[in-house]
Amino acid sequence: MENASHRSDLQIAPTTCRLNDIAEFERNTVVTFGVFDGIHIGHQTVIDTLLKRASQHQLMSVLIGFYPHPLAFLAPERCPPLLTPLSKRVEILQQLNIDKIIMLSFDAQIAAMSPEHFVEHVLLKKCRARHVVVGYACQFGKDRAGNAEKLVEFSKIYPFEVTIVPPTEIDGAPIHSTRIREALTQGDPQRASQLLGRYYSLIGNVIPGDGRGRQIGFPTANIDTHGQVCPPNGVYAIRAQVEGQRLNGVLNIGVRPTFDGTTVQIECHFFNFHETIYGKSIEIFFIEKIRDEQKFPNPEALIQQIQRDINTAKQILAETNRLSKSIR
Repeated sequence: MENASHRSDLQIAPTTCRLNDIAEFERNTVVTFGVFDGIHIGHQTVIDTLLKRASQHQLMSVLIGFYPHPLAFLAPERCPPLLTPLSKRVEILQQLNIDKIIMLSFDAQIAAMSPEHFVEHVLLKKCRARHVVVGYACQFGKDRAGNAEKLVEFSKIYPFEVTIVPPTEIDGAPIHSTRIREALTQGDPQRASQLLGRYYSLIGNVIPGDGRGRQIGFPTANIDTHGQVCPPNGVYAIRAQVEGQRLNGVLNIGVRPTFDGTTVQIECHFFNFHETIYGKSIEIFFIEKIRDEQKFPNPEALIQQIQRDINTAKQILAETNRLSKSIR
């Protein structure tokens, strides 16, 4: 495969586009397509196969990602919460040496396409696909009538080949986005990170709180996470990134029952950090859950527990530094 720095046609679309905005390609391609929420280890195996086929056949590699999730358009009440916002999805894909990345808006035009029309108009006409790489559970076209086997049938009629990538498994079960969401909602960010191949993160903005943390000696940053999958209430050891700075800390998700709170908040306390970051974008990496949220008899008991949580988090983070898993 050519080095990315030598490609004249490298293109990353940082925002979604509509199908009619895509100019027909000038070169033949190998294409994969899908939602790619999470870009987990299974997705990475599909992308690795895409790049191998591109190298083998001297074709341009193309990834078409649908955004938002099709269910957000077709049945919003059944749409799962996001694992990976668009900006993070593109950031991760940028690191994978794909020649052309298109984040395609899933709209009425795409939703109404039959599988055959999708193959003819998108894969062949727009993308000049000569090879298509998909996961074993691929579904596409109106009413999800298309799948991997259907693509193989089309390849006998149209001039392209198909590679179906088998499931990538951990602990005897295929990796998929639903399994990652389940791990997170069960309070197991370590398992979610194992399935993702990187630490799970929340991306949001720092918003003003009521200053309660500062009053008890542990100033916090409150985070608005824009509807991403959030682990259950509790205390977590975390790392964070804000404006190029990498920070260590503890995070509490919950209602603050010691103060009779009722609204779930996400609050981070960072070690040895005293800057004001209201309004800044922040990414929180979940390393390990420390404990469940609990109600204490008085603020003094809570303060003592927070200090124990900080000491525990520092031990966890020191250990993960030794294990050396880099965060993206």
